[in-house]
Parts: sequence; structure tokens; C-alpha cells
Amino acid sequence: MNVTQDLADLDGHDQLAALIAANRQPPIGETLEFRLVELERGRVVFEGSPSRKVFNPIGSVHGGYVATLLDSACGCAVHSSDWNLTFGARA
Repeated sequence: MNVTQDLADLDGHDQLAALIAANRQPPIGETLEFRLVELERGRVVFEGSPSRKVFNPIGSVHGGYVATLLDSACGCAVHSSDWNLTFGARA
């Protein structure tokens, strides 16, 4: 599923809701094994259990995994909100 092609007529919240309803995840979530599990306007929840493949050389979860999870959560929360960030007003 390509969100920009298949769901282009929907707002961000509804695009993400369609992914959840179709039991699909963004490709980065598939790669790093985390998933979008809750969605409200302006709020999302991801969950994941990092495997050894995302451990750093000293045996703990790599900071890049955490940063990617944070980036996905923040980006999707903004994408699902009803704020028009271009003009700073509600859509």
C-alpha cells in the first residue's frame, strides 16, 4: 500500500486509520518491528519489542531505534492532527 497513491484523498488521521484497519504498517515499522496500535487526532501510540538485531555493540538497544520510534510517533501525531502547520491555524 502506498499511502500517497492509495489514500491521497484522505486527511492524515484517516490515512493512518486506513492502515490500521487494513492491518498494514508503515515500512519502517516492518523493518524495525514496531507498530502503530492507537490513533486519535494528534495522538498516536506505537509498540514494539526490539530484537537483538537492533542492539548496539555493547548489547543494549541502539539509540537509533529509539530515535526512529520517537520520529515516527511525533510525525504521525502531527500528521493525524487537525492543525494546518503551514498557516498555524486549524484546518
